[in-house]
Amino acid sequence: MQKYISNGVSLNTIHDDKFKTITITCDLIEPLNINNFEKRALLAEIFETNNADYPTQTKLARQLSKMYGASFGTNLLRYGNLSVIRINLSIPNPEFIPGNYSSLLKDAIQFLNSILMHPLTSNNAFNNDTFNLQKSNMQKYISSVADDKQYYASIKLKEYYYQDDINRGKFLFGDVDQYDKINSSDEYKYYQDVIKDNNIRISALGKFDDDKLISYINEFNFSDRDEIYKIDCFKHNENTVEYITENTNATQSNLNMAYNLPIYYDSDDFLVALLFNAIFGGSAQSKLFKNVREKYSMAYYANSMFNSLNGVLMVNSGIDANNAEKVQSIVNEQLVSIQNKDINLDILNSIKSEMITAKRSILDNPRQSLEQSFVNSLLNKKWNFEKWRKNIESINVDQIANVAKKVQLQTVFLLKGDKK
Repeated sequence: MQKYISNGVSLNTIHDDKFKTITITCDLIEPLNINNFEKRALLAEIFETNNADYPTQTKLARQLSKMYGASFGTNLLRYGNLSVIRINLSIPNPEFIPGNYSSLLKDAIQFLNSILMHPLTSNNAFNNDTFNLQKSNMQKYISSVADDKQYYASIKLKEYYYQDDINRGKFLFGDVDQYDKINSSDEYKYYQDVIKDNNIRISALGKFDDDKLISYINEFNFSDRDEIYKIDCFKHNENTVEYITENTNATQSNLNMAYNLPIYYDSDDFLVALLFNAIFGGSAQSKLFKNVREKYSMAYYANSMFNSLNGVLMVNSGIDANNAEKVQSIVNEQLVSIQNKDINLDILNSIKSEMITAKRSILDNPRQSLEQSFVNSLLNKKWNFEKWRKNIESINVDQIANVAKKVQLQTVFLLKGDKK
């Protein structure tokens, strides 16, 4: 069931009594804006640290313990052109607690209310100790990213590929230097804008009473939002291939490539593109894994990922720098082989089976089920597992080859290790 609490604020409930928990998410949604990346990352951390009702982490942890070991956390996410702060909260189903703790759901929603609506502030600013600690933690984290060469290379590839849309391309947690320009008053002003303007979607999965849940949510007194934010697909117009090399003090190198694949979540070939990616480099039975990594021993790892919100296919590999051109050539050979319908039918059927099993497992995972529901709401899609399964099973080699022919190399980024 979906109910609108106010314009731009909705409650989505999924009833399923097979779980012994009630899982709740609260998503704060706004368009990506590079000028707010640092403030938004900080806000997600501050939400998780304390608030006026639980001003220390000890008191916050004590309240979670009182709610029979409830779990809680925040994430900062990017979906196409949208930025999402997600608050996660999970409590035991009161039916499985001795004495049937009937007020547990109400306590959980009041806890969420404290996090979202009652920040720890003073004089129109966030508590300085909390703010400065989280700012320092974020700066340390961002400074450490370059030490993870695989992750760093993937970040840089996106920066270069999305040069025409820096909101999609820039690192979601911002730049270290920009944090120094933010003070606790600036951050609090941004928080006020978020609470007033962000679209909000609260979701709950488990066994509970809808009417009671709605009454608890109504106590937030959410105001109407002026705008409803929607997914906007990315269209890449460049035709020339860009090659970038960056040296790093490491023995291993990272070769990452971005390809245009103009197939989107609402395209007729969407599921075909998912299957193509699994065959190309998105599974342990893929051509990149079997050939680049195992047959030719040219990569420490090699895989691919398809993003249907942005119409992009990305290949990531760990290599020796001297083999960069050879690896790129072998990767291209795998793509051409799919275009030429060189697909083993036994492997194809096995990959289909793996995809179906993985998709079915979502039904047994509360967090993943809510994630699927959230994405469907953004895309204005309804998802039915049986229909999805039948569509995957019906895809043939010709369809996969036709999708492969739409793949066009756009950006190549080599993080070249210069340590002998």
